[in-house]
Amino acid sequence: MPQAGLAWQTLHDAGALALVDTASHRAAAVARPCTPELGITDIVEAERLVQAWAETSTRGEAEDALAGRLAADPARLLRSLSWLLAMWAVTLHLRTGEQPHAVIRSLTYRGVWRSAEAPQCEGVWESLSQRVRIGALAALTGDSDAANAFRLAICQPSGIAEVLLYHALSVMADLARNMHAIGVDPTDLARTLAAYTTEPAAIQPASFRPLS
Repeated sequence: MPQAGLAWQTLHDAGALALVDTASHRAAAVARPCTPELGITDIVEAERLVQAWAETSTRGEAEDALAGRLAADPARLLRSLSWLLAMWAVTLHLRTGEQPHAVIRSLTYRGVWRSAEAPQCEGVWESLSQRVRIGALAALTGDSDAANAFRLAICQPSGIAEVLLYHALSVMADLARNMHAIGVDPTDLARTLAAYTTEPAAIQPASFRPLS
């Protein structure tokens, strides 16, 4: 179950694995998400669609599937993307030493629609990026205040969920490129976690913790 630059190890907790960076030898425990709002199957499906969206040949099909999931349950899909962002932030921390909170706070949109020629749009881009960051921090920490803030961020104003979906996908694509550039492959991390862990007996709001 190895990924480039990464290795997994078992833990006494059957619902979690240790993710180890093979270059730095830093490690973190990653547990299955287990709340009424989010489960591992949600994450694995979101991961599959994000990876398909990143490929030109499968983007159209992935967009259709993502639109269907957004229409059915926007909060669940956006929480899934937030969890993936949190996991990637932890993975970057293992390689670089930069704290996951700092990685998340640096997330921003760098797409083609953002440019110095349109400074009046900066507030819009920053507002959307901040909503994405709030979701990732909520997933990282399991903090109830952050979770409540994200709940509001994805439903107000009306129609914001669809905008946030594509903003988050662009942010994730940029982060994945940065990871590949330093020799870390985020492909199928959630799928591996699902394959080698079992459902915990109790609700676990936080999925990430350091290992001494």
